[in-house]
Amino acid sequence: MALQFGSGGGLRVTMAGPFGNAAANGRLTQITLPAGLWKGAVSPYAQTVTVEGVSVTSKVDLQPSAEQLQGRNLALLAENDGGVVTVYALGDRPESDLVIQATLTEVVV
Repeated sequence: MALQFGSGGGLRVTMAGPFGNAAANGRLTQITLPAGLWKGAVSPYAQTVTVEGVSVTSKVDLQPSAEQLQGRNLALLAENDGGVVTVYALGDRPESDLVIQATLTEVVV
């Protein structure tokens, strides 16, 4: 596996093996999740967010910090449905605004 760091904050990972050659390009971004916009009466709570540069084939991986999760019954995940990104909070409803780092990766089939 080779890691190549490009300009503009891009990361390119190239893998070669018995599965053939594959490449994944990742771009870091931030997603803001205001506490008052979570929808739902029980877990999982949902919030539709705007993510700059997302396409219908983007995979959105959230990377909350340890501080954001410490002491909370909380897991966060994102789903991209045709370019509309929804973040789900599993466990307790977040009671404070969160700014989460995320990686967008274009998935090519």
